[in-house]
Amino acid sequence: MSNYKDLAKVVLKEHEQVLMAVDENEVEKLLDAIAEAKCIQVFGMGRMKCAVRAFVMRLMHMGFDAHVVYDTTCPNIGPGDLLIVNAACTTVGYTVMQFANKLGAKIVAITANPNSKAAKLCDFTVNLKGQVHGGRDYEIPSIQPMAALFEQTIFVFEDIIIQLLMKKLNITSEQMAKRHTNLDGYMDFNVEDE
Repeated sequence: MSNYKDLAKVVLKEHEQVLMAVDENEVEKLLDAIAEAKCIQVFGMGRMKCAVRAFVMRLMHMGFDAHVVYDTTCPNIGPGDLLIVNAACTTVGYTVMQFANKLGAKIVAITANPNSKAAKLCDFTVNLKGQVHGGRDYEIPSIQPMAALFEQTIFVFEDIIIQLLMKKLNITSEQMAKRHTNLDGYMDFNVEDE
């Protein structure tokens, strides 16, 4: 399959399958955990970290104390705090989860495998069934290589979570925009002079 539009249709169908398979009860648990947390820290590696950074940025725009694990400004973690782990499929992620568990933080993994040893460290999981390893019966298979489907879909999933949080907490896009950095000129760039 080498035709762009044919590939695009298949990839979009894969995303739809993964997103529509998410349990809404798990989504509600995630929304409540975020809303109740004193500090939110999010972990992911490689391409998963792209989604982590985007998610943390939006949480910050909403006024949450949110951080990317291992960034230089990431504070300590403890009781009342929340660790969200994207995928929970690496040895490093497992170690981070062990530390957070020992330190008393609540842990949630957004994972394709809710029965993994990493998932057993969690207070709860959100099952996002996109292919990570391939050939596993708990994953929705993909024509894309490696974990591409999961990596792409978690980005969209976490943006949907942001929209649900906005509704739940009555936060507007305008309020969020006021917390956007003003050192990049985003709000002024390409605006015609009056």
